[in-house]
Amino acid sequence: MKRLSRYLLAECTLKAALALLVLTFLILLPQLVKLMYLWIDSTLALGVLLHMTILILPKFLVATLPMALLLGILLALGHLSQESEIVVMRASGLSLYQIARPIAILVLLATVFSLWLNWVAVPQAHQLFYQMKGVMLTRNTLAIKSNTFQQILPGLTLYVVEQNSTERILSGILIHDQRRGEPETIVARRGRLHQDSLGHMALYLEGGSRQMQLADGGLRRMDFATFDLDLGLDGTTPADDPETRSIAIHTLPALYRALHVGSEERIHLARMEWQRRLAIPMATLILGLLAIPLGIQQSHRTRRSHGFILAILILVGHFTLITLGEFLARRQILDPISGYWLPNVGMALLAWHVFRESARDRPVFLADRVQATIHFLIRIVPGKRWVISRGDV
Repeated sequence: MKRLSRYLLAECTLKAALALLVLTFLILLPQLVKLMYLWIDSTLALGVLLHMTILILPKFLVATLPMALLLGILLALGHLSQESEIVVMRASGLSLYQIARPIAILVLLATVFSLWLNWVAVPQAHQLFYQMKGVMLTRNTLAIKSNTFQQILPGLTLYVVEQNSTERILSGILIHDQRRGEPETIVARRGRLHQDSLGHMALYLEGGSRQMQLADGGLRRMDFATFDLDLGLDGTTPADDPETRSIAIHTLPALYRALHVGSEERIHLARMEWQRRLAIPMATLILGLLAIPLGIQQSHRTRRSHGFILAILILVGHFTLITLGEFLARRQILDPISGYWLPNVGMALLAWHVFRESARDRPVFLADRVQATIHFLIRIVPGKRWVISRGDV
């Protein structure tokens, strides 16, 4: 029995790990492209880019871990069912619970890992990532070229006639700022880069004017003697203050304080974040346990693609409900507890039903209907790529 348990655990772990690797890479790829552009425009070493890539990994692992767990277990058990190994195990007297026991170890480990990601890894990685990104953007901002229209930040274009790099003094400045949605053009006789009292990189301008485009299409112009333009860059470590930092990157102590301190809207967002960090690991646990009986229910005639499509359908349905609950909670139509936990409760009841019916060797109506639908769609879709063997008919 120990050898069989190790075999089942190894099969499911391998498939889940491969699924986690592929899914994380696919989701991470657009962010890698953005970081590459950021690295090309700066003078930092490649090692910094790799460090930043590692820092954004926990955020994506939170989303891909339940997907990979469900998909990996379904594919592993589907493969064992195709090879009739599950049939042999059941014929030798093993119950569903005995087969599920070693796989449940993998599910519990993945749930603990998801809890650690949500409460520890993601907040810490977010802080370090935005700190490093701020430093990179600051260095890129300091590398200003004369007589060149240069986008030093997303939505901020700068033109300088001449500059004194030693004293950071710029002359003949033209700025086009679209960061706040409403286009704004700033012209100044001279200016210099400096850090304000909060440690933010700013541009101190002298003798100029601001021209803003109004919503009705008109223009408004204001002349100024001096004007301090905040560039939105911060190379320092942000304080762990609920009122000045995003709720999503709060550590556990800061998030707990945010539940009791601040405006009503801030407290509501903190409650939502608290429930989200608990609901996502619980979804990992539920989806992992649900995958066990669904995988065993697959017959030896079932295609491997059926397990993949079934996993996609379950994931889309579950995370659509979570997204809907989050939307209703954000609009304060539902309480955050109801918004995040009703989808988990519904999926937990479904998992309990599927487990009970599978343990009694009864066909699960949901699984049978979904697999029949998939099989029907494959048969009617035209094209030579779908080849159905006699055993599938």
